[in-house]
Amino acid sequence: MDTDSAYLELVIVAESTSTEIWLGDSDGHFVQKGVGLLRSRLLPSDYVVEFGLGSATHPISLTEKSCYTDACMRDGTRQAGFTFFRGG
Repeated sequence: MDTDSAYLELVIVAESTSTEIWLGDSDGHFVQKGVGLLRSRLLPSDYVVEFGLGSATHPISLTEKSCYTDACMRDGTRQAGFTFFRGG
C-alpha cells in the first residue's frame, strides 16, 4: 500500500514575508507554523489557519492539493490543483 499517495500538498502564502502562518487540526490545536509561506503534505481532513496567532480563524477542508493566500481566505476562494511551487 502506498501511504504517501494519501497525503495532499498544501501551500499557504501570506501577504507579508514576515507574517506567521499557523495551521491547526480540526479541534483548533496548532500543529505547524510557517513565516510568509507554509508548505506541507497532510492527510485529507479539516484544518484551520490563522495569519498571526490570535487572529481570525479560517477553516480549510483539504480534499485535494491546494494553495491559499490570506487574501483568498478572507474572500472565501482558493486555488485547487495548483501547479506552482513544484520541486523545491
